[in-house]
Amino acid sequence: MLGGDGTIARRLRDSGWHVHTEPADVDQLRLVLVELPATAADPQAATGVLADTLALAGRYQPVLERAGGRAAFVTLTRLDGAFGLEDADGPAAVLGAVTGLVKTLAIEAPELFCRALDIAPDISADDCAELVLAELADPRRDLLQVAHLAGRRRTPASTPLAVPPAAGPAVGPDDLIVVTGGGRGITAHCATALAERTGCGLILLGRSPLPDEPAWAHGIPDDRLRAAIVAQHRAAGRQPSPREVEAEFRGLAAAREVRATLAAIRATGAAAEYAVADVADTESVRAALAPHRDRITGFVHGAGVLADQRIADKAPGDAARVLAPKVHGWFAVLAALDLDRLRHVAAFSSIAGWRGNAGQADYAMANEALNRLAAALHRTRDGINTVALNWGAWAGGMVTPELARLFTERGVPLIPVDEGVRVFTDRMTAPAADRIVIVGPDAPLTGPAPAGPTGGPVDRSLAPLSADPAVLAHAIDGKPVLPMTGALGAMLNVADPTAHAARQIVVYRGVVLGESGPAELRFETTGTDGGTEVTVRDESGRPRYRAELLTTPPAAAPARHGLPALDGGAAIDVYTDGTLFHGPALQGIRRLLADDDTGLITACRLHDPGLGCGAYGTADYQPALLDLLLQSLSVWVRRHHGVSSLPSRAAGLRLYHRLPDDTPFYAIVENVVSEGSVHRATLVACAEDGTVLAVFDDLEAVGAAALNDKFRVTAR
Repeated sequence: MLGGDGTIARRLRDSGWHVHTEPADVDQLRLVLVELPATAADPQAATGVLADTLALAGRYQPVLERAGGRAAFVTLTRLDGAFGLEDADGPAAVLGAVTGLVKTLAIEAPELFCRALDIAPDISADDCAELVLAELADPRRDLLQVAHLAGRRRTPASTPLAVPPAAGPAVGPDDLIVVTGGGRGITAHCATALAERTGCGLILLGRSPLPDEPAWAHGIPDDRLRAAIVAQHRAAGRQPSPREVEAEFRGLAAAREVRATLAAIRATGAAAEYAVADVADTESVRAALAPHRDRITGFVHGAGVLADQRIADKAPGDAARVLAPKVHGWFAVLAALDLDRLRHVAAFSSIAGWRGNAGQADYAMANEALNRLAAALHRTRDGINTVALNWGAWAGGMVTPELARLFTERGVPLIPVDEGVRVFTDRMTAPAADRIVIVGPDAPLTGPAPAGPTGGPVDRSLAPLSADPAVLAHAIDGKPVLPMTGALGAMLNVADPTAHAARQIVVYRGVVLGESGPAELRFETTGTDGGTEVTVRDESGRPRYRAELLTTPPAAAPARHGLPALDGGAAIDVYTDGTLFHGPALQGIRRLLADDDTGLITACRLHDPGLGCGAYGTADYQPALLDLLLQSLSVWVRRHHGVSSLPSRAAGLRLYHRLPDDTPFYAIVENVVSEGSVHRATLVACAEDGTVLAVFDDLEAVGAAALNDKFRVTAR
């Protein structure tokens, strides 16, 4: 129980709960209940609360998922009994956007009970506590948002919208509209169409300066621009990195798109200007719009950024970066305008907020905040025609051809560009009383899972691993290296988190983290007769890893009998004598229970550090714990051949159960065959009762005396 005055915590204790009122490192949880503050001092404080709540969800989601049975994540606001949609203003209304997080978590973690509650502030603390306890006992998992007001239990819903009669002033040639995010993409199409239909003037507000294109780039089409950039650098006597080339290309391509938008608007006979400002910065926006303040009559808010990642994998700062342009940008632009002159406001929101969307919890909250801010402006300013357009997925814009195919496979229809543009211009030229409008199907974008892989590549940044404890503990000669088990876990996570078997697992070249290594990896998937083949490449296209993930679960493995006691054998310290290089976060081998020419058995115990916040594993695949099997093979190689070794490939993986976190288990190395520097073995993880948890078949490690000194330097 986090937040609040203690009344709910007391009632929970009275009901038999053991309650923490501050964030705590706990291994077992049945409920995370977050009570948000009743108000916020400013937009930054409000979005900070939302970001903190997302971080709490990411922190405790794995603990809740391990609980078994019913485990719940619940938020509580005390706004207006309508999640801020009816009687909350300013920063307080933004707090109601926590619903976007809850709806997204319900999609990403369907085994959890997820619910957002908003209980009207005039309901007493004791009555509020009773309502909360009643909601916690509700068997319905499909109700994700429940509000209480004046004795009524309510939940948001949409209704079909007939085309209504005009209810306010329409945009015309005398209007000047400021458009954020309007220089590129879908918003640019909408802005151009609005100018063509109404003759209104437009100010496109963008963050990037718009310098003249360099002479050497004139006439070169976009598909040849990267090569031209490389040639230009080489002519100047330097070799640019792929990252530098891509950054320069994106800058030139973006500027071209903005210029093309301005030209298209002016070709309609309408006036158009481009103003430079960071939309989330109040003073920057004020300065950019000051020359036009006395003429601006409309505001279309289309700015937004994405940082897609599942809640448990979100990096610090992602949420703030996503929330800022939509939420802070709304406040910044309105603060720069004369509200008495303002007549038209359209906020580009998204069905991702209204319904939630996997990988977009922060984006969902940003759009839910826009819905509430538009509702508040609609309610408090009668003279301003205000609407939040919750768009479905467009057939264009940020929807790439690969993503479009994914939506098609999931049965999610896309909005054709011409149809979406028509809806927007209709809404601006025939305004209606509706404050929140859903454009497209009222259904989650996530939809049902596809039948198989789409073949589309997935890029994953390695930056979040720079401070990851498990990766820092996997440093050879002082250089952090992605564990083989982490690479395989990432393939499972990206391509098929439900897979419990894999074959032909290959390490072509390990990945060193840091300046000398790649900045991101690309995961390419191809359907096979047995499942999904995944190839992992770096930015230059070189393959780093490969595996085939199998759709068929592995055949049952009989339990092992006659294993030595886990507390038997002899204590062994392989982390300080140079046998292994692993740091404290991966030091899980405790005892040597058996050892001969064909294998060994170790007793292991490790608190799972959760490599990459879960992005390098699945619900049943824990890379750090599985790494103890590979470590045990390295111990055997060192003891019997005197050399250090690293894994290079495996014939297969069979995954039966989660490995126990911070609980003793067996790591069995058996059937070792050594041929020169190559050592192959079967690696088996077993629970204390002999239950087989996981098996690596024919895992191959390559030994080299040259590694001995590197292991010894790193060992600690």
